Amino acid sequence: MRPNSLLPPLAIPLAALALLGLSLPASAAGGATSPSQPGSQLQVAMTLYAGGITMGKADLDATIRGGDYQVVSNLQTQGVVNAFWQSEIQATASGKLADRNLAPALYDSFNTRQSTGKRQQVSLTYEGENAPRLYANPVYPKTEFEVKPQDAKGTLDPLSAITLIASGVAARDGNPCAATLPVFDGRRRYNLELRKVRDVDIKMDNGLYQGKAVQCEARYRPIAGFRQKLLSGSDFPVVRAWIASFPSSVAGRDYTVPLRVWAKTKYGVIAVLATSLKVDGQHPRGVRSSS
Repeated sequence: MRPNSLLPPLAIPLAALALLGLSLPASAAGGATSPSQPGSQLQVAMTLYAGGITMGKADLDATIRGGDYQVVSNLQTQGVVNAFWQSEIQATASGKLADRNLAPALYDSFNTRQSTGKRQQVSLTYEGENAPRLYANPVYPKTEFEVKPQDAKGTLDPLSAITLIASGVAARDGNPCAATLPVFDGRRRYNLELRKVRDVDIKMDNGLYQGKAVQCEARYRPIAGFRQKLLSGSDFPVVRAWIASFPSSVAGRDYTVPLRVWAKTKYGVIAVLATSLKVDGQHPRGVRSSS
């Protein structure tokens, strides 16, 4: 199976995903939360578009309890894209909160090509300061595009990178986008460089949210590993996002959620829009019910 080329451009959203709650068959064990501690939960559902055409749906369900986090996500293609790439991607991640950062413990990703039944599993296990231990089934060749252990040290898996943004852990003085995220997905090592553009008042076309937000942009910087195939022959586009802040019932926990993420490409505008949002099981102020 060819390495999945859709995740990197969606890494900010499959921020929002959170991109990305659904219950997934895979279960992350490392960093499991303790039910005796007060916890908070973020649930986001999103729809993916390309050129105005629906391409898929994604969900994210993240729980933070004490110093631990656990998150599950699901991405499924829909519509015309299924004619050539019908796929479902399921992922889990868990670990601990660190100082304005996350320390992953375990990441599992399952990519199923529904048209052929082929399945790719990729797992990353984090042990101290060492590079994460990679497990892939079936095994894919890495010699041509090698990621050296020193390049993989101190990195985040894609789902933990999304959770770091959405959790608000990395936010500084009301800015959720003052960060450079080092990401390793088992195939590629890249950075996501985020910066704040301006404060904005937004009214989403789908009516989900109206209120204050921050407009941010992110740039994808390849470091090592498999080449990015999605936009072959052109520079990777700047990704832009509207990110709004929503408080949890747990004191000191503010989620910073990407509500709209988009990029202009030679294929048209690729966009991810939040369609449902809950914090601690409730719709936050300014967010309408999807029912």
